Amino acid sequence: MDDSDGATFTSFSTSVSGIYSRRATIEKRGRKPSKSALAVAVGSYIASPSAATASDLYRTAQKLSAHNEFFATNHTALCLQLLDTLAEHLLAVASVNKATDTQDEASTQYSQPTQTQQTPEDSLQLLELSYLFARKTIIGYPSHALCKLLQWLVENVSVSALRNGCETDTGLKLQLLVLAEMIKISAGVRIYAKEMKKIKDYYRSLTILLNSTEDAELLVFSMAILARLVLSESMGSKLFSEKNVDQAFVLIFSVLDGSWHDNSDESMSDTTTILDRRSLLQMVSADLLCDLADSQEILELLEKYPKILPTIDNCFMVINLNGEAEQILVAAHFLASIVQLSHVFRKMLIKSLSDQDVLYRVLQTTVHPSKLAATTTAQLILKVIGDDIRSIRSLFEPSENAERLNPVVAGMIRCITDATAVVQRAEDNEVLSNSDEYLHTVEVCHLLTKLNELPAIRSLCVETISLNQSATLIQVESALIGSVEPQDLTRFHPQLSIHLVSLLSSLLSDENMSDKNKRTLVQFLQTSEVSTVLGAALFNRSDKDIVVESLLLLTQSLTGSGNKRFHALGLAEGIVGFSQRIGDASDNLQSTIASLQANAEVSAKTVEKLQSEMQQMLHLQDEVKAQQDQALKDIGVKFTEQIRQKDDAIQKMRDVYEMKLREVTMQCESMGQHMNKQISSLQQRESLLQESRAKRGILEDENSELKRKVQVLEIRIEEIAQTHSVAMEEMKLREKELEELREEIATISGDYTAQREQLEAAQDETRVRYL
Repeated sequence: MDDSDGATFTSFSTSVSGIYSRRATIEKRGRKPSKSALAVAVGSYIASPSAATASDLYRTAQKLSAHNEFFATNHTALCLQLLDTLAEHLLAVASVNKATDTQDEASTQYSQPTQTQQTPEDSLQLLELSYLFARKTIIGYPSHALCKLLQWLVENVSVSALRNGCETDTGLKLQLLVLAEMIKISAGVRIYAKEMKKIKDYYRSLTILLNSTEDAELLVFSMAILARLVLSESMGSKLFSEKNVDQAFVLIFSVLDGSWHDNSDESMSDTTTILDRRSLLQMVSADLLCDLADSQEILELLEKYPKILPTIDNCFMVINLNGEAEQILVAAHFLASIVQLSHVFRKMLIKSLSDQDVLYRVLQTTVHPSKLAATTTAQLILKVIGDDIRSIRSLFEPSENAERLNPVVAGMIRCITDATAVVQRAEDNEVLSNSDEYLHTVEVCHLLTKLNELPAIRSLCVETISLNQSATLIQVESALIGSVEPQDLTRFHPQLSIHLVSLLSSLLSDENMSDKNKRTLVQFLQTSEVSTVLGAALFNRSDKDIVVESLLLLTQSLTGSGNKRFHALGLAEGIVGFSQRIGDASDNLQSTIASLQANAEVSAKTVEKLQSEMQQMLHLQDEVKAQQDQALKDIGVKFTEQIRQKDDAIQKMRDVYEMKLREVTMQCESMGQHMNKQISSLQQRESLLQESRAKRGILEDENSELKRKVQVLEIRIEEIAQTHSVAMEEMKLREKELEELREEIATISGDYTAQREQLEAAQDETRVRYL
């Protein structure tokens, strides 16, 4: 930074709305609210869970980027809703797959798949999504859907872990992985899991699995679950004995150094999943190491383990500018995990980092082409250094050592400078604050601010940094604070400007900065834009460290100020303005709540009115129903009376026909008696015929007379038959009512026919005798 730069900075800092058209950018953001690709995919899947939306979400979520890595941290509520939707979808797909598996093979052999048919790959994809979004989501106590998912995972693993060939069961491995991640950072999930009825069967299955397999993934995932659930219990002390822990260390460090991957069979499964990533098992192994270290005895064993130092050195070797991004993430994750375990590990890491070559390579990685790798490396350095940077101060005391870091510092400052254009071009505040470039720049600026506590690094920053670009960036984000709606202030934090203000403030203590630039910088740090940024930092609700650094910065600024009250008044203006906007947001929220309460009261009154109207309608409906029941009852009485009248008429008709039948029967009986008499006379005549042929003539005359009488009798019989047929025709009209009557008439008709045949037979015999 030279004097010309300072002059430009002075002219620039006099106006917020000067050279750069920030108003147009802000208005453009207000007109075009947008979301990141991952947020859009998550919203689409939650709105319509299906195989298609799940595939789109999977393609977006599996990309290695800083935005995806920190998405769960920045969108906790959305991720919780997504996990519930994934749980319901996964259980539905699992039930469909189970029903399909139970069908007869012959019946399914010729069935054609439909568009809505679920496949086992769908359940694997949903398990992967559950893992990706459960990694950094603090679940708390699980919802109903997640409880169902946990029960399904425990029951399914309890059975699948005992089957043969589970080493190639991708579904089992993913189920173990999902459960391990869900219980890692959520105490509520652990509590619920321990209280499940079948958890003891689950422990037993995992123990059997540990003793029966040599598959590293099954071993690591199973041990991670058991370590997180039973390590502090009596079962954990038996399961994780010193011998078993030593075997676990051998496995974990073989995974971390890559020797397990070199000896493993990579063709175990044809399915491509996140399990195929070498880094996945390494990260879970590092987490398992930290879980085991929760036990003080195991922690002491780990501190003395011979492979710990070579692994630390190897991880620092992996972190370099030309290193593979995925392996850099693994190394940074391992180092950042163990540095929190104990002071012994912190000393180990600081000792390794105190090597100038190692520190140079690691700092150089903060400008790695992969924003995620660079961001993670910056976070690692901040975590290792902590609040005390004196441990590496000796490395920069020789000027030659400091000059060697000049390209690295220049690259970090260039990264901050490039972020100015990114902030100005951004169309949406949310997308900006979650973009890879912004997240990377925030961590780089934070790290550079921390390194500025070293005089050598501070001198390099003074020589390299552009105050003009820095002021532009601070003013743009300060203007954004003024443009953001009050209710959105709690979600938008100008993190980059906060760290940049701290960085610029630290430069004031450097002796190489000219007095003119110092005065200009002091004037800028007293402007309303800076005070607005400090106000946003003081009201930060998500990062306590930012609030602490802001308070220290305010204390330092006021301590070094000549007119403390005037300086404090200037800073108070922006802070009070920001707090007023927070108050406006609170007032708006209160008014919204009041409006919602009023709407709720109106809705309650409407509901009460609807309930009363419904009661009236139900009462009217009951009255109408009673009237209908009475009408039906009256109709039933009338119908019964009509049936009774019809029965009476039928009975009268039956009596008439029975009377006629008796008359016909009497006539038939009289005719029968008459015929019997005739037959007896014929018998007498036959006997007389046998006694004397002389009386033949007389008998022939009598026979002729008998023929005449028979003819008369036949005529009479025909009349009777006609009468009978008429009666039969009348009876047929009422066949259903007089079935018994027809049977009796049929009997009489049969008797009559038999008598007639007998008569004809008698006549034939008589005729033969006379002949």
